[in-house]
Amino acid sequence: MHQILLRRLLMVVPTLFVVSVLSFAIMRAAPGDPIQMYVAGGLSKGSPQDIERIRQNLGLNDPLPAQYLRWLGQAVRGNLGYSLTNQRPVLALIAEKLPASISLMGISLLLSMTVGIAIGALAAIRQYTWFDYATTIFAVLGNALPSFWIAMILIWLFAVQLGWLPTGQMHSFRPDGPVWLDTVKHYILPVFVTAFVSLIYWVRYQRASMLEVLHQDYIRTARAKGLTERRVVLFHGWRNSLIPIVTLLGFSVSNLVAGSYVIEVVFSWPGMAQFGFDAILKRDYPVIMGVTLFSALFIIAGNLLADLAYIVINPQVAAGQRGG
Repeated sequence: MHQILLRRLLMVVPTLFVVSVLSFAIMRAAPGDPIQMYVAGGLSKGSPQDIERIRQNLGLNDPLPAQYLRWLGQAVRGNLGYSLTNQRPVLALIAEKLPASISLMGISLLLSMTVGIAIGALAAIRQYTWFDYATTIFAVLGNALPSFWIAMILIWLFAVQLGWLPTGQMHSFRPDGPVWLDTVKHYILPVFVTAFVSLIYWVRYQRASMLEVLHQDYIRTARAKGLTERRVVLFHGWRNSLIPIVTLLGFSVSNLVAGSYVIEVVFSWPGMAQFGFDAILKRDYPVIMGVTLFSALFIIAGNLLADLAYIVINPQVAAGQRGG
């Protein structure tokens, strides 16, 4: 297990290097000039000499390879530069936004995984019943509806029409009741939409995996031995059905990271994705690079977590790789 973990960790550095190169190239190829956002009031209030001097000081006149190597040299020392818009360290800004994003993604992942596995397993056990058909229809519709559309509909219904929940943000400026209750109300809609997108995949994969396991020979043998249906399903069926879908954990984390950009923007959530989206609009290159690297780290961590969970559930994998 330690060898597998070490091999996965060694892949982090080249993966982040490739991500940084691609992000840097795409970012600089995109239209727009960061100086327009850097100069207060726009370019019309700055002389051409001032604009050229700022560009020279920021190193934007250097060739792209030189700019990337300079950024990389600072990044490996733990310095991701300073934001062009507010002149603060990028790491400090990301550290302020991370708790909001991690809490949103963590709660959503836990909720979608728990509910999705339970619904998927129950749909497989009750195959060809009304519950199974309803689950299938629910999965198809949920997969077809875009997350931003679901978010907008829920905001219109529960926030605008009924007034039960806030439209966005993480806290109210002046909460009417207890602070914790106000925070819970702000979490409900973003968590529901974020979890709903992931929930669909957990339901579908768990149902398919459970159906495959329930038709195996060892399940029929367990029933022939006189074991109760509950014991057969829980200890022989459900546990073994988790092995194939463990790999979905890494995909779910990747999906949450990608989907958080939409959800945080729609709900004005003060997280890292919203921060990165604002940086893209302002052409804040250091912030864009920092948010991209941290997003890649989340995805890598999700895949690593999936590998470790797969080994814990199925130790033969680790034994087979050591033997190979």
